Amino acid sequence: MENIETSEWFWSIIGKADLNRDKLKEILTGFSKEEIIKFQEEFVDASVELQDEPFIDYMEESEDGVEDIANWVVSNGKELYFQIMDNPEEIPHSVNDVTEQILYGVADEVCVEKYGESTGVY
Repeated sequence: MENIETSEWFWSIIGKADLNRDKLKEILTGFSKEEIIKFQEEFVDASVELQDEPFIDYMEESEDGVEDIANWVVSNGKELYFQIMDNPEEIPHSVNDVTEQILYGVADEVCVEKYGESTGVY
């Protein structure tokens, strides 16, 4: 298993957001463009790690479903993320009933609103 290069800075922001998109938006609004892009890069990097074997063996089949599940795990913070990394069989099969807890995309929204362009990181 690769060592994920997500910073304590990133996980601290995820923790403060507490699965709340509005709270994350408020936090990121105070950041520079470079910090917003860094946050988005770390989010995407962490999520991508969960979008491959062995994790996908336990998830619903659709590509959107896999992305949503991975993004939901990242949104839930460092403790759950590394628990899933160590125990792939514990990843949820679906997160359709909790998609409002997915924090992915907020950084792009803030970047567009504040700087007139997206982060460009997907």
